[in-house]
Amino acid sequence: RLAAAAMVAATLLTTVSAEAQLKLQRPTPEIVRPEKPPPVLEIGKPAPPEPEKLPEDTTVAPRPLEESGIVVNWLDALDPDAIGLISEDQGGLPLGLWQGTDWETVRTLMPRMPAGTASTAIRDIARRLLVSRAAVPAGKPVDASLVALRVDRLLAMGAVGDAVALLKLAPAVRRDENLERTRIEALLFNNDNSGACLAVQNAGSKYTSFYWSQALAYCFALSGDHARASVIADLLGERATEVEPVFFAAIDALAGTTGGDLPPLKSPRALHLSMMRAARLKIPAGIVRDSAAANLRAVALSPNADLETRLVAADRAYRLGALSGDALVQLYVGIPFTGEELKAPISAAEAEWTPRTRALLLRSAAAQPVPLAKAEILRRAWEIGREWNGYAEIAAASLPAAQSITPAQELSWFAGDIARVLFAGGEVERALTWYRIAASDRALSDEARVIENTLWPLALLADPDAAAGGGMARLPEWAMALQVADPENGPRRSQALFALLDGLGKPVPPEMWRRMI
Repeated sequence: RLAAAAMVAATLLTTVSAEAQLKLQRPTPEIVRPEKPPPVLEIGKPAPPEPEKLPEDTTVAPRPLEESGIVVNWLDALDPDAIGLISEDQGGLPLGLWQGTDWETVRTLMPRMPAGTASTAIRDIARRLLVSRAAVPAGKPVDASLVALRVDRLLAMGAVGDAVALLKLAPAVRRDENLERTRIEALLFNNDNSGACLAVQNAGSKYTSFYWSQALAYCFALSGDHARASVIADLLGERATEVEPVFFAAIDALAGTTGGDLPPLKSPRALHLSMMRAARLKIPAGIVRDSAAANLRAVALSPNADLETRLVAADRAYRLGALSGDALVQLYVGIPFTGEELKAPISAAEAEWTPRTRALLLRSAAAQPVPLAKAEILRRAWEIGREWNGYAEIAAASLPAAQSITPAQELSWFAGDIARVLFAGGEVERALTWYRIAASDRALSDEARVIENTLWPLALLADPDAAAGGGMARLPEWAMALQVADPENGPRRSQALFALLDGLGKPVPPEMWRRMI
């Protein structure tokens, strides 16, 4: 019952104070009965019977109010945790998405939602769950914060912009320690040090945990008050095992004191990564091995990390949806390549498949002013990716370059390769345009016919109701041709398409399933 994490929905919330009771009074108006016109008699039909006349002293009891009439009830108060960035008509989940799910279940399971996945579909449903306006789960205490849980998961996913936007909607009167700390983490991930320090100043005096002491010391150091920062650091030194070791090194570095080797990172938060950036402490390469998506994004954008470390972090962050394609391309453009490397990008990628050689390929493609030359480099880059079993990596990173090529009939030979990348990247309309280019040449060349046959299932899934390519009526012909051309894998590929069509509400006839067994 939980979208993307085994959770489902609670009751729809009304937006009126619980202390207001609806009191209705029904005045009894004077009933004026209009005189009935005399009945019109039709020829050949008997006159209608006269209504029964009651004695003048007879009284008639009033009709009792039915249960389906007016109901007097208390209205629930609006919980500020019901806020969201999108409503159902904007692509969000329904208002009653938590209906049937109690607070304890949500509180327990939401922190376990996957923080990083390469699946665009799973990331999309997780994001919609977290940013949709919805009534809160049943039984949520007044002082508990559903917003804090949602923002924490958004940060873990690397959706920093959504996290900051959701926090701006949260009313200040309902912010608890968890929500305030999450808010500061979001601001620091967004490199908003001044905003974060203002929040620390406003809220830090209310709380006493080690996090607030570290944040306060950092803000003192940023403002130049190193004496007060050092005093806090000295006090925290008595409980050093409970504090991230890099905190002390960063406080010393911000004060101009150079120490020994940088201590290893245990579980750095946004606070510690921000401190390292401000103190210009070098981020170790090992951080990219098992870091969360938000940390990978921060490392990719940090000037205090080695280029190779930033490239690896950016590559992983992009595949997890934490880094935009534009940000990835900007990072690639800023890489200093030698003249020799720029002359032979394809040879370099054929010899070694690394983030640097992938960046070199895409940098070379982006530098081509002629669409034909750009298409040739991209096509070869995708081929090399398949040879290295890294097609997904280069295809995802090359989406911005693919989007920059305008569909054209003279590039019909390229339609199959670029359309697959665009379909995978969610650029459905542009991908369908390339498919139509191949379909228009289907009768003219064998190459176009092969390309169109390959793209047809993707076009059908993208638009099952479209008449282009024959629509669902072409399915038996396509499945039989695939089975003849590829007896080993054809049935399995056909079954995959049938299952996807069933999921889209386009069921495949049972006899077609039987043929693929």
